[in-house]
Amino acid sequence: MNLISKPVVAAFATISVATLALSLTLASTSHSAAATRQTGAATPACGNAHPALPGGAFIWGTLPGNGFAGGVGYTLEISNVGRSACTVRGVPGVAIEQDNRHLVGGELPGSGKGTLITLKPGATAFFTLQIHEAHALCAHPVSGHVVIYLNGARQGQNSLLNAQGCNNLRGGGVLSPGTIKAGTGIPLYSH
Repeated sequence: MNLISKPVVAAFATISVATLALSLTLASTSHSAAATRQTGAATPACGNAHPALPGGAFIWGTLPGNGFAGGVGYTLEISNVGRSACTVRGVPGVAIEQDNRHLVGGELPGSGKGTLITLKPGATAFFTLQIHEAHALCAHPVSGHVVIYLNGARQGQNSLLNAQGCNNLRGGGVLSPGTIKAGTGIPLYSH
């Protein structure tokens, strides 16, 4: 027994397709217009921001972190606080820096491979950072603050996060940064 006629099924199919098309259109326009992906390299790489000077990209961590067995994960935001667009891409370099500016185990280099993301003034991109438990890797971990190196920058920027690391391992052996993505990261949700 056929309870639904063909014209009713056709009407539902048409409404479903129209709803899907409208949803896709709204979703594509709802992404931040300030952060766009490009393939060209005409826009300069984002430099480190300095609190007393205009320009550059400011990196800040979201708190609290999402704890897991053996460490904690954070979402770090990269905000363009300059007056012109700049670009970021790939995985940032990371290190643990002591108060005397000595790096614990040296810098874990980043990768410039990945989608080029252009940040217009005021726009934000994000990446995740996992900080693993140092006591599982070495007997005498050293404390410091996490610094981030954007696009191969020679000077790291303090992320305002603290960590303990091992002297004989790059990044203290405890830092695992993710790939930079366009938009604002949502703690405990963004992947």
